[in-house]
Amino acid sequence: MVTIIVLTAALFSAFTYGGATTLRLDSSLSGTWKVRNANGNIEVPAVVPGGIYTDLRAAGILERDIYYRFNDIAYRWVSMENWTYSTNFTVEEELIEKQELFLVFHGVDTVASVYLNDEHIGNTDNMFVRYSFPVKSVIKSGNNELEVRFESSITAAKERYQQQALHYPVPPTCVPDEYRGECHANHLRKMQASFSWDWGPAFPSAGLWKEVVLEAFDEAVIREVTTSATLSDNTWLLNVGIFLEAGEQVLKVYGKFEARLELDVDPVAKEAVLLPDEPGQFYTTLTLEIPKEKVELWWPNGFGSQKLYNLSVDVKDRNDTVIGQASLRIGFRTIELIEEPVELGNGLTFYIKVNNVPIFSKGSNWIPSHVLPEKSAEPDVIYDLLSSAKVAHMNMLRVWGGGLYESDLFYQLADEMGILIWQDFMFACSLYPTNNEFLQSVKKEVTQQVRRLHHHPSIIIWAGNNENEAALRDNWYGSGSNYSLYKSDYIKLYVDTIRPAVLAEDSTRPFIVSSPTNGIESEREGYIADNPYSSLYGDVHYYNYLADAWNPNNYPTTRFASEYGFQSFPSLNTLSKVSIPSDLSMQSQFIDHRQHHPGGNNELRIEILQNLQLQKYATPEEEFPTFIYFAQINQAMSIKTATEFYRRGRSLHTADGQGSTMGALYWQLNDIWQGASWASLEFGGKWKMLHYFARRFFAPALVSPSVTSAGDLEIHLISDYLEDKETLLTVSVYKWNSLTPINETSSTHTLNKASVTKVFSKNLLDHLNAAGCSEYAVKSCFLHFSLTTTSGDDISPDNFLFPGSLKELIDFEPANITITYVKHGTKANTFEIDITTDGVAVFVWLEINGIAGEFSDNGFLLVTPTRTIEFVAKEEVAREKLQQAITIISLADVY
Repeated sequence: MVTIIVLTAALFSAFTYGGATTLRLDSSLSGTWKVRNANGNIEVPAVVPGGIYTDLRAAGILERDIYYRFNDIAYRWVSMENWTYSTNFTVEEELIEKQELFLVFHGVDTVASVYLNDEHIGNTDNMFVRYSFPVKSVIKSGNNELEVRFESSITAAKERYQQQALHYPVPPTCVPDEYRGECHANHLRKMQASFSWDWGPAFPSAGLWKEVVLEAFDEAVIREVTTSATLSDNTWLLNVGIFLEAGEQVLKVYGKFEARLELDVDPVAKEAVLLPDEPGQFYTTLTLEIPKEKVELWWPNGFGSQKLYNLSVDVKDRNDTVIGQASLRIGFRTIELIEEPVELGNGLTFYIKVNNVPIFSKGSNWIPSHVLPEKSAEPDVIYDLLSSAKVAHMNMLRVWGGGLYESDLFYQLADEMGILIWQDFMFACSLYPTNNEFLQSVKKEVTQQVRRLHHHPSIIIWAGNNENEAALRDNWYGSGSNYSLYKSDYIKLYVDTIRPAVLAEDSTRPFIVSSPTNGIESEREGYIADNPYSSLYGDVHYYNYLADAWNPNNYPTTRFASEYGFQSFPSLNTLSKVSIPSDLSMQSQFIDHRQHHPGGNNELRIEILQNLQLQKYATPEEEFPTFIYFAQINQAMSIKTATEFYRRGRSLHTADGQGSTMGALYWQLNDIWQGASWASLEFGGKWKMLHYFARRFFAPALVSPSVTSAGDLEIHLISDYLEDKETLLTVSVYKWNSLTPINETSSTHTLNKASVTKVFSKNLLDHLNAAGCSEYAVKSCFLHFSLTTTSGDDISPDNFLFPGSLKELIDFEPANITITYVKHGTKANTFEIDITTDGVAVFVWLEINGIAGEFSDNGFLLVTPTRTIEFVAKEEVAREKLQQAITIISLADVY
């Protein structure tokens, strides 16, 4: 049976509540919004929530998609204008009679002055803050006019920089030229990447990107509800906090606060709690005691179910009339960040424990799904991206600090899918001002965001910033000339402002000051470690575009790899949506424009040529499809190599204390536009080859081969499972000219729970020669690995190892690969694609142009005469159309 657990808190006041009423001022509900520029020569209909680029595009002022070709430059004038949003709305007399009226802006991007009926009621300068303006004395019965006058973010940022520079400059002053962006983003509390980044364009927008609401009430309104569940002996203590907002002259409120939790258990006793005495702002808590055995735990993806429970809260007046309600979905789990001495050598561990189980964190880094904030929370897009992360066995995403605090839907879906969220605060790759106004705004921002996100079980760590500890220590922006000053600013912002604001709201989750960081060791060293990239502490970001990325011996051993990555380009189909045919060349202005990473295209070519043979084409246009294919191969193989190295590092313990790796979050999951980037998912959600590889290298059980610097072939069995499994390992040696292995051995092994086990070690050349390879073994042979249960069921994806470079192979010829049949699968919009081959094929790549969906596998090694691949289309499509649209290539086809 379902039982409702009820607790009540008393709220005291000198007078009685009345009913609370809200009026949303969204375009669809309250009439028409308009937006005009400063001189009035442009005035068009507007949408709220929304933004100026979206409105001008809808009105035809901007004739093409903002991402089309060079429109990030062509449309920059929009960001340089001042814009005014206005609307008229009607207020009924019954609202006017309420004791309090607040105009609440849940998201304003960014610097604006707000006028109601021609009276100035307030200013905004932080897009991450909710603004509540009392309007009782200004609003009137009948028609009211609201104006929000925006200052150009480019202008506002420059003005703030100039004001700050009168005392001392806060660098960096601008982004690199290759970013094609704007300057001084660090002086505004605005999405930092909206001024551009090395994977995205500059569109410093303006607008009301979240809803605007008129609130009318006699006493107070519910602003936030927080929850935290802690385990004490055999009892869960569920602390429910409620935040109320009232007029500034209100000292006390009267009534009751009830919390109801739906559980299959008997009710628990009620408890009363007094409300603190704070004018205008009120907070109180209730604690529910729930027997441990009556609650099903919430687990990360791959470790168990994601059980969520309904929690409702009511605020009632003295007559038990409900005047405010809120509902949440919550989960029960414990969380710990473990930083303790390693078993051998120096340093501290750095890993997450959930429900007392050490979790190897597998996943990626999340950037905003769109450069326009109002488009960053489109439900279909968010669901598609997070679903792609889940099916790739990811259990963690890091919400990167140069973007946005994501939408409520994002975190709700993360809760439902079991994706742990490492949440950065929105500070990235910059130093920041620390004047009082800036710090107070940041404190408000942090307080509001922590309260909003507090109840989500998926959020497991708060991080103060992205890379700013390393930037300061390594003098990225010339701050070394006055290091003590900028270090003082750093501590003021992250240690003295953000950290206490977080801990005041949430003592249940760990807080780290930066990423990367040495964690506790950074704190011991005054919050700026001598080496923030130490392999003995904390997390590490690692990028190296010159070393051979397919060689695992080129990666640093680290406790937790929270960023590492390599670029590629998206598919021709994706690029074609925002280009013209002549743009599709590595030598075109368009491709150069889409490459924001300095030297990125040259680095890509260097990386490709280390392991692949790129033939000479007659024209750059002819080369381009192959270059994209090779770039995606290189990205997939590089991240595969790195990730398997990090996963094997879980059980590595070197003499100097390195090893004990417990996290691998590659950079990055998603794209913000169609261009060169580190993403595994293209803009629009299409999977690159990397994402298909990720579904394999993040599998809960994996057979992982590697070659040591001494030339030894090692085979490790990796397991995230929480129980042992008996397995059969098969190692096959193939020549490139035959589908029949020249040697095959099988052996049984215990796949040990939550660990990595080395089951084989032998000199690679000796093994290949013994298997029957020629004297050119590394050029003529490769190895294939499979791991099954002893009963023959698959437990790990197949894996492979190329002994040498793929540039010079013996008997490596194109195989005749044929799609013999396409038939409907057992589920709607699924198809089975039967493939045959007469030879070995590597990096087999299927495309279905014009039809969105995902394959069960792609970019794979084909060593059997037949194989069936499933395709799941996102929309209904005829089988015949799908079969006609399929293309298939492999590496030898373009050699």
